[in-house]
Amino acid sequence: MQAFIGRDAEIRVLTEALDSPSAELVAVFGRRRVGKTFLVRHVYGKCMALEFSGVKKTATAQQLERFSLALTKVFL
Repeated sequence: MQAFIGRDAEIRVLTEALDSPSAELVAVFGRRRVGKTFLVRHVYGKCMALEFSGVKKTATAQQLERFSLALTKVFL
């Protein structure tokens, strides 16, 4: 397992959401190329039901359509 440097707070937040008895939605955002996807995949591994990435400079309607299609692929 690869070590993370300076990501203790982020790992703690993601782990708390995973361990919560309630349903949780986690949105991770930030600058490009800083390891967001790698961090989420590291913490959640195979227990993620859905992974979706938005596209920069894309209309909201198109983003929502892509999200809807991703949900459909997972749950239907």
